[in-house]
Amino acid sequence: MARAITDIKRYEKTREQQVEENVQEVKEAVADNKEAILKGIEMLRALEDEGTLDTMRAFTRRKDETLANFVKEIDKDQYEPLLRNIPELVFLLGDLNISGLRDLSSRLNNGVEAMENEGTKQKTSFLDLAKALKDPEINRSMTMLMHFLKGMGRK
Repeated sequence: MARAITDIKRYEKTREQQVEENVQEVKEAVADNKEAILKGIEMLRALEDEGTLDTMRAFTRRKDETLANFVKEIDKDQYEPLLRNIPELVFLLGDLNISGLRDLSSRLNNGVEAMENEGTKQKTSFLDLAKALKDPEINRSMTMLMHFLKGMGRK
C-alpha cells in the first residue's frame, strides 16, 4: 500500500511573476476602458482648473467638522421654510413638462436677444401693432401668448 500524502507543497509565484501578472491585468483594464479613463482624466483636469478638486480634498479630510458646521448652519430658523418646501419642490419638478420648458426657454432667449439687438427707443402706435400682426413670426408669438393666457386662466 501507498503512504498517505501528508506534506503538500503549494506552488508560490515569485514577486516578479505576481507584479508581471498585475501589470498585464492593468494594461487589459486600461485597453478595455480607454474612453472612460480619458473622460475621467478630463473631468479631473476641469475640477483642478476650477479649484474644486482642492475644495473636495479639504472637505474629505475634514468631513466631520464640515458636516457639523453645515448641520449647525442649516438648523437656523431662517432656513425652516426652505426645508419645509423641499418635498413640494421635488414633486413640482416631477410634474413639469421639461421638454416644453426647454422649448419655451429657447424661445424666450431668442426674444430677449432680438429685443436687445433692435432696441426699445422707438414708440409703437396702435396702427403699428395692427401692421405687426401681419408678420408671421409676430402673429405666431401673439397666438401662442393668447393660448398661454387662456390656459393659465382655466381652473
